[in-house]
Amino acid sequence: GGGGGGGDPSDQEIRNKLIEREKARLAKDFGVADDIRAQLGQKGIRVDDNNRMWTSNDGRSGPRPSAYDEPDGGGGGGGGGGGY
Repeated sequence: GGGGGGGDPSDQEIRNKLIEREKARLAKDFGVADDIRAQLGQKGIRVDDNNRMWTSNDGRSGPRPSAYDEPDGGGGGGGGGGGY
């Protein structure tokens, strides 16, 4: 939970937004897709559709997900631990 103070979106938030955007594009809802792209742009995230990548002002980057990818519900991760 939480997020950074600087208002920088987490990788997970970026991924979820990009999945939303891909779903909008798939539905030919380009207005919505452009809005999401603009929102990300305001946060310093650039989407490179040619290379299917995103990059952020703070140097992070990742693959652009497809519309069929599952959004991260913040779950996952965890596990490990155990043993003393």
